[in-house]
Amino acid sequence: MTLKEKSYLITGASSGIGKAIALRLASKSHTLKLIARRKDKLDLLYNDLIKINPKLKIDLIVQDINDPHFISFLKDHHHLDVGTLISNAGIAVGKDYVENANWDDLEKMIQTNFLSLVKLTHAVLPVMKKNGFGDILHVSSISGHQTYVGGAVYAATKHAVHAFTKALREETCGQNIRVMQISPGMVETEFSLNRFNQDEQKARQVYEGMTPLKAEDIARHVDFMLSEPRHVTIDELTTTPIDQGSVNTVRRS
Repeated sequence: MTLKEKSYLITGASSGIGKAIALRLASKSHTLKLIARRKDKLDLLYNDLIKINPKLKIDLIVQDINDPHFISFLKDHHHLDVGTLISNAGIAVGKDYVENANWDDLEKMIQTNFLSLVKLTHAVLPVMKKNGFGDILHVSSISGHQTYVGGAVYAATKHAVHAFTKALREETCGQNIRVMQISPGMVETEFSLNRFNQDEQKARQVYEGMTPLKAEDIARHVDFMLSEPRHVTIDELTTTPIDQGSVNTVRRS
């Protein structure tokens, strides 16, 4: 791989799955461009990454992907010229019936989970086509295939990501650009804490009596997808805990 091919742009990199992916890729990367809103978390991650690979070039990009000037910022600072884009940033807010949900929360999920992902893909794709190579990997969810009560809009955004990714793969076929998605089931990260407004009791109840996946599991799977020979595309990898049969079926002790 060339140095440019060994460069990665990761959104939502300060914690959870994004952080685990960055740590997993550190030893085999030349450049990591890490996007998140929390500078303090990114600074801590930087220290961990340098310990793994002292020669690693790391760009910490403290930005909100929903900022209307976000894409312009990336272009102005030449952050789009990468070999791999990993769109990991995503959020679920609340678990209410649609008529009871806060509209701002619904809009935030649509913006973060889908519109910002599309904008970033739209911006990076011409660069990859010019370079003649690239990998685009969207971190989705099994909610992109299934639905559940209280998750109508979240599931809708992930269904949209699934459809967008599938169509994009068709559009880029034969151009040495691999388009992939990974769709995890239950993963214990800050996800549930954020969903329930930092209510630790509610967040714990999500995983009570079962063994969820860890962020490191998803990072390992992402590494596998990206490490396959160039002629191999893992179209989609769906991964769930052994205790989860579907989005609505969970075995608890």
